[in-house]
Amino acid sequence: MSMIMQNTFEQLKNEFDLKDADFYFLDLIPLIEMLWADGMNQEGELKLLYKFVIEHIANIDQLSESAIISVADANDFLDRFAHRKPDPRLIRELKALFLSKNSSNRQTILKYCMDIAAACTTHYPFGLQERVMQEEKKLLAKLFEEFGVSPDQEIVLP
Repeated sequence: MSMIMQNTFEQLKNEFDLKDADFYFLDLIPLIEMLWADGMNQEGELKLLYKFVIEHIANIDQLSESAIISVADANDFLDRFAHRKPDPRLIRELKALFLSKNSSNRQTILKYCMDIAAACTTHYPFGLQERVMQEEKKLLAKLFEEFGVSPDQEIVLP
């Protein structure tokens, strides 16, 4: 972690009462942002988020060859970010940190964001282009831009 990134995280940690383990959950921030894009969290979206968290923890454990973050850390993070709507400024700042780090799984994160956007609808029947809410479509377009992915580019998963 760069010194600038560390200092920024420490400032946010002090201001928003973050935990040290929260740094390891930066990859979840785009998913959290997508989860709350329509102003509510829904069961199908949460299930996808939980699935990502399990994969994320397993990936970190495998890379580090030890358990760095615990299920308790993940549950604490999810309680503060997925079950209660976090401060929008905190999400913006954490997302900027996420975007500044070298993440090898951005394609997977985008895939999950698309799945979360399509997971739940608020009414049936929905029109041909209404499965994903307008707020979620705007956020997806923004994420594609921030991740440097063209909407026409095929998303290839490892």
